[in-house]
Order: sequence, then structure tokens, then C-alpha cells
Amino acid sequence: MKDKILFWIDNEWLRFCIAKAIQDSYDCDLYAVIDMRYTSTKFFQKQQIVKFLKTWFYRDYISKTEKEPDLEYLKYFEKTYKINLWEVAYAERFFHNHNPYHKFTDKEICSILERECKLFEEILDEIKPNFLIMKLTDSHQSNLMVQLCKAKGIKVLMMGPTRFAYKYDIYEDYDKITPFSNIEKINLSTTKTFEELQNYLKKYQAIQDITTFKERTKLSPWTRVKKYIRYLLLVGNKEFQDYYANYGKTRFKIITRFFFIIRPLRKHFIDKNFISQIDSSEPFVYFPLHAEPERSVLLVAPFYTNQLEIITHIAKSLPIGYKLYVKEHPGMFEYAWREINYYKKILDLPNVRLVHPSTSSEELLKKCSLVVTITGTTGLEAAFYNKSSIVFADVSYSVLPSVYRIKNIEDMPYAIRLMLNKQVDIDALNKYVEVGEKSFLEIKLWDLYLDFNDHFSDEFVNGFGINITEQKMNDFLSSHKIQLEEVARAHIDKIMYYKKIDSKDHL
Repeated sequence: MKDKILFWIDNEWLRFCIAKAIQDSYDCDLYAVIDMRYTSTKFFQKQQIVKFLKTWFYRDYISKTEKEPDLEYLKYFEKTYKINLWEVAYAERFFHNHNPYHKFTDKEICSILERECKLFEEILDEIKPNFLIMKLTDSHQSNLMVQLCKAKGIKVLMMGPTRFAYKYDIYEDYDKITPFSNIEKINLSTTKTFEELQNYLKKYQAIQDITTFKERTKLSPWTRVKKYIRYLLLVGNKEFQDYYANYGKTRFKIITRFFFIIRPLRKHFIDKNFISQIDSSEPFVYFPLHAEPERSVLLVAPFYTNQLEIITHIAKSLPIGYKLYVKEHPGMFEYAWREINYYKKILDLPNVRLVHPSTSSEELLKKCSLVVTITGTTGLEAAFYNKSSIVFADVSYSVLPSVYRIKNIEDMPYAIRLMLNKQVDIDALNKYVEVGEKSFLEIKLWDLYLDFNDHFSDEFVNGFGINITEQKMNDFLSSHKIQLEEVARAHIDKIMYYKKIDSKDHL
């Protein structure tokens, strides 16, 4: 019997390209949930490139309604599948804290969840897929689908980045310790020194990708203005307004929140009040702020999303003589930085210093005594510089002896004092690197994304995905056939791995 594979395809589009490559090399039945803005759906209604046996357009099922939510059904759903729906909801950036346009009521959220739960149950019960293929979850609906698939015993394949740039893995649970669970049993083929490990780390840092991305996606002022105008024209459409992420958006509200108005004011405050020179004579603990909203906090550490509160707890826990250096994430430029009042609350803490986002992370890692991060890669990078770290969630690198996974915030004073005296086990770090070398797919995926944006620049920059033709899509698929076949092969290998495990379990 053929495997049934359900694809979740969103505005990133890569999963559609992977579906085509899998279709060409693996005999299976394909289905799709399309979670895209309505301007792109016409392509999927007509396309014959990928032979999906059935397609569902997610946003058609969750348009606004005044109907009271069925709370009894939601209680049944939670009990049946052991899914905490409010945890799912609070991880949605548009439902809470990060939405300046609309304050959702519990009724609205429950109504959306009810329709999603019923839709996803219906889809999975109808086709009974063996596998779900999607990108890393970054919305509550994709997270909900993943949790429901797991509850029903459907294997999930999410391709996402590892802690090293250009290296990717296919996860069921992002960045969990599974590939590293037997790390202590590995016999090292070579052992790198700390200096060699640091050189390895620099080779696989994402800064080059980020720089390339900024350069290749940079729009001229006139093109940017045209894009804003076309976006504003969409705002009045019913299809636009019916999607929950657009509730409350009006042209006036959007115009008043254009980032070019508030970004310079906040940047001026940062330049004036944040330190750029790191005093090597002052011992300090380093806490890198996460960009917000970000899945690595909302989804990976859902009970530690208040970074201001965490900073305060760390500051309270420091031994006398230590400072806490908090570095702003450079990616917050895209969100026009944080509100000035947020920075002022951090600056009010007497033993805390705010570090300018342009300051070298390498310099901070070399000079700090300890790293504390919620789930960030900086916690791993610390080990390369012979520094211990504290994290707030189970991450792949928490297998290292120099990483302390804190589960109770009241343990912070103890954890800091313990880890300030903890040495990095260089053999364990070498084993972590070696496992990654053997396990991960190395591919410059950002180049694929950027090539897609360049190829369809007219359709997306000027029309938000309108009028994409099959011919133009086929041209892109053909020109990137080798990379897509490589990615498809990685997915098929993972499918074969799961099937092998499943067959052993049934013996």
C-alpha cells in the first residue's frame, strides 16, 4: 500500500517544491493543506505540477463568525488528544502581546480553535496519512496540526535549521536531544582544540547568510512605496479582513505604525544609552535578548516568554561583584526595535548593562564568565569559548555537561554559582560536533529562498503572489532540480527510517 503524505504549504512555498521532488522519486499519495493569503490560492486551484489527491484551503474554514464557540467540544478535544489548547493559543503572536491592531477575546480565540480542531480532525480522519511534511511550526495552527498528528500516531517531518548555519535536520520535535542521546558512547575520530573548535564555529555561523539576505532583499525606496500602496489596497478586501492575523487592521492604523517613523527615534535612544565597549576587568554574565515575536521562545519555552521578568530574576541572583550584560538582538531592527520604555525598565536595574546590538558576540563570549539564554544558540557557542551556560528549555546541546537546564526560577542563584565554577568538557563538545557532522544535511537553503524571491519578484513584490504561472514555476523547479532532489532524498530517508522502526516495533 502506498504511503499517504500530507503537506502543509504556507507562504514560504518550499514545501510545494519539495512535494514535486518527492512525487518524482517516491511512489506515494499526496495531499495538501494550503495556508496562504488569498492572493496566492488561484495557483493551487489550477496547478497540475503536483498531483495532490485532495487540497484544503485552511483560511476558507476560519472566516469571522459571531457564533458562540462550542466549549464542550473543545473540552472533549483536550481530553481525547491530551493537548493544552490555551498553551497553543498563547504561543500565537497575534492572539497575545504582539498585536497592536486587535485585542482578542477568549470567545474569539476559542471560536477559531474550535473550527481548526474540527477541520484538522476531519482531514486526518478522512485520509489517515502516514506522514505530515511541513516547515518548523511558527503559527498556532501549524503547531496544533503537529500536536494532533502526534496524538494520532502520524509521523511529523519538519525540516529546519540546526545550531550550525548551512546544516539542517528533519525533526519531529525541533532541536530535541534525540540524535545526541547516546553521545557519551561515541568514539572520537579526531579531537579539536578550543581554537580549532572556534574556527569551526565561525565557518558555520549565520551572519553571512543574514548579510546576503539583507542585500538581496533590499528594495529601492520607490519599489518599497509601491509595495506599501498595494498592501494598503488589500486591507479593505473581505478575504483579507476575515483572516485572524488581520483583525482590526485599517489603512489608517497601518500607516501610523509604519516603521520608518518610529525606528529612528528608538535607534537614537539605543545609540545614546547602550554600551559598545566591553570592560574586560568587570566580571559579567551575558544574556542575549531573543528577537520578539520568535518561535524559539513562544513555542519552545512557552512559560518563559517574559524576557524582562527573566532579566530581573537573573539580576537578583548574581553574586556580588558581577554585572549582567544584556545584548539587544540585531534582528529587532526589522520590528523597529523595542519600545523605549522597555529599555528604560532594564536600565533601571542597578547591576544590569544594556549592550549595543552592533557589539561583537564573539567579544562578549570571550570576556563573559557565564551565558544565560532562554533557548538561544549562544548557549552552545559559549562552550566553544570554554564558558558554561544556563538554558530554560530542553535543547539539543543541553546534553553537554557545561549546560544547566533550569526548571525552577527559584533555583537561579544556585545554578549561577554552580555554573560559574563549571568547566567545559572539550571531549563532549567534540562529540556533539561530530554527531552533527554525521547527522545533518548541509545545504545553503537561504540561497534557494532568495532565488525563489528573485525568480518571482514581479509576482510577489508587485502583486503578493497573484498570477504565478505553471510555466514560470516549472522553470524554477527545473533550474533548482539538484538542490530539491537532495532535500527530497533527506525526507524520503527519514520516512524509510520511521518505517524501519515501525516494522521492528510490530515484530
